[in-house]
Amino acid sequence: MNNKIKAIWMSILLLQSLMLPSYSAYAEEGAQNQGDTKELVQKGLTIFEIDKEVARLNDQDAQIAEQIKQNERDIDNQNQDVAKTRKHAARVVRAYYTGERDSIWMLMFSVTSFSDALKMFEYLSMIISNDHRALDQFTTSFVKLKALRSGLETSRLQLQQTKDKYLQQRTRLVQLQEELDKQLAITAQAKVIEEQINNVNKQWRDQGVPLFREYLRNLNTAFKDLPQYVTNGSNNFLDLSNLKNPVITITDQQFNAYIHTKNEQLANLNFTFLDGSIEAQGTQDDVHVTLDGQFILIENPDMNEVRFQVNRLVFNGFELPDTTIDDFAKEFKLGFIPRKMVSYMDVVSVETKKGVATVKLKLML
Repeated sequence: MNNKIKAIWMSILLLQSLMLPSYSAYAEEGAQNQGDTKELVQKGLTIFEIDKEVARLNDQDAQIAEQIKQNERDIDNQNQDVAKTRKHAARVVRAYYTGERDSIWMLMFSVTSFSDALKMFEYLSMIISNDHRALDQFTTSFVKLKALRSGLETSRLQLQQTKDKYLQQRTRLVQLQEELDKQLAITAQAKVIEEQINNVNKQWRDQGVPLFREYLRNLNTAFKDLPQYVTNGSNNFLDLSNLKNPVITITDQQFNAYIHTKNEQLANLNFTFLDGSIEAQGTQDDVHVTLDGQFILIENPDMNEVRFQVNRLVFNGFELPDTTIDDFAKEFKLGFIPRKMVSYMDVVSVETKKGVATVKLKLML
C-alpha cells in the first residue's frame, strides 16, 4: 500500500515538473525583463538630456546670429569714423611732407620779444598736439575696425560650429527617439515603461540636477583652496626633501576628510583614488550619484593647473550622456593651481594610485 502511495506521489511530482517551468527559468526571464526595461528608461533619460542640449544650441545659434548683425552694424559705423580720421591724418602728413610745418617753425625767428616767443611757442605746440591727436585718432579707429572685423570672423566661425553641433545632436536625438519608439511598440508594458521614463526624467530634473550642481559648486571651491591646505606645514602633505622637486602626497581618506570639513554639503560625498582614475559617490535621501574621472595636468604659459576631469556621471544607476558632462564642465572648473598659493612652485605632473594622489612640483627661480 505504501509503495502504491509513493508511486502516485512520484507521478504527480513528475507531471508538475513537466507542466510547470522551473524557478530558474522564471528568474532568468524576470532578470531579462528588468534589464530590457532599464535599457529603455536609460534611453529615455539620454533623449531627455540631448533634447535639452539641442534646445540650448538652437538658442545659442540665434544669439550668435544677432551678435553678427550687431558686429556688422558696428563695422559700418567704424568705417565712417575711420574715413573721417583718415582725411584729417592725411592732411597732417601732407603738411609735413610739403614743408608747411617747417615754414610755421620759421616764424619763431621773426619774433622781437621774449613774450612774443612764448606765445609763438604755445601756438606751435598746440598745432603739434593737434597733429598728434589726429594721427592717434586715426590709429585708434583703424585698430578698432580691425578688432571688429576679427570679432565678426570669430562669430561667424562660432555660428558654423554651433550649427554643426546642432545638426549632429539633432540627428542623434532623432535616431534615439526612433529606436525607443520601435522598442516600445513591440512590448506589452509600453505604458508602464513610458511612465517609468517620465518619473526618472522628472526625478533627475527635480532632484538629480540640483544635487549634482550642489556637489560641483562646493567641490569647485574646495579644489581651489586645496593648495593652501596641503602646503600648510602642520599637515605634512608636502615633502621638501628634494628642494628642487617637492612632492605633495595625499590619500583619498585625507582628501575626503578635507572636503567634509570644508563644506558640510559634501559630507555624504566620498572619493576613491584608483590606478589612473578617481571615483566619487554620494547619496542624499533617495538619490545616489557617481562621478568617475581623473586628475589631468593643464599646461599654461604662466602657471599649470591640476584639474579633475569628469568622464562619467551616473544618477540612480542611469548614465548621463556626454552632453550633460560637457554642460557641467563649462560651468564648474574643478581644479587647483599651486603657484597661486606658492609663487615659486609650479606643478609638473599628477597621478593617482590605489588610495593615493601624488602631485610633483618644480621650484621656479
